[in-house]
Amino acid sequence: MIQALYLFQIQSKELIYYKNFQSVEKLEMFSSFFSALQSFVSELTESSTESLNTIELGEFFVLITRVSEISSDLVIIADKEDVKEVQKMLPKINKILLDHQELFINWDHTPEKLEIFDLTIMQLILSNRKLVGDSSLTTDQSKILKSIWDQKGSLSEQIREDLLKEREELNYRYLAEENYLKKYEISQKLIEISEKLHDDEKFIEYQTESKSLKDEIKDRKLRLHYYLDKVIESLRFSRYAETYSYLYSFCIKLVNFAESHFVEKYKTLTKSLLNRKKVSRDEFRQVIKAISNIEAEINEHLALDI
Repeated sequence: MIQALYLFQIQSKELIYYKNFQSVEKLEMFSSFFSALQSFVSELTESSTESLNTIELGEFFVLITRVSEISSDLVIIADKEDVKEVQKMLPKINKILLDHQELFINWDHTPEKLEIFDLTIMQLILSNRKLVGDSSLTTDQSKILKSIWDQKGSLSEQIREDLLKEREELNYRYLAEENYLKKYEISQKLIEISEKLHDDEKFIEYQTESKSLKDEIKDRKLRLHYYLDKVIESLRFSRYAETYSYLYSFCIKLVNFAESHFVEKYKTLTKSLLNRKKVSRDEFRQVIKAISNIEAEINEHLALDI
């Protein structure tokens, strides 16, 4: 099976085209792994020549072919048992590339222009049933990572020591951090350091944790959307008791996304709703106005896309 196909410009090493034959779910779940793989593949093209290079990668092979006419390197990752079949298909893939060479020579970074080329490539690969299957790069994720790092060479003791210290400090911050957005940023750094340390166990562990955290952020954002919509709706009909309840729930959910002064500000507005009979009419108008502006304020300062 063909696992992935890349096309890099020779001079800039810029990725022009990329097709991964994994499921969307796996692409999302193992995004850090595929990013590390793409980075490695990009590095491989730096030493490629006009002849075909074949590099073993765990249970897979990486085939690199120089396509001089479009100043690009074609890179294909395939199962070991399918390498000969892929090599037979290479002339057909090259022909498609040459048929679309104007697209790559004058490419203006507009992805839409690659759509016809993408469809043609897909039709060619899917026409060969031997190259379409259920195997997955992620099944041997640990082996592939080790294979990549073995080819990159070992780290010096000093660099390794510094990276281990940095990771330990970041891990402590990660465990203590309550802001989910900051926590996610730290998780990405932990993945990056684990990759540099050639530590496949921690890389996979942090990658899994990061995916779980990303899902949690998505879920909590939906809840924030829900409660804020309810706040605005109840406010429109002057149902202040409902507004109080929804705004209070919104504040609780916002704790994991915003700085404390934002949360406290909205909690104060919530209390003003509860004690509306004890404040002046002008002051209450200001409270209503402030609540009405929460959505705009949140989007401006917190980038939550609410």
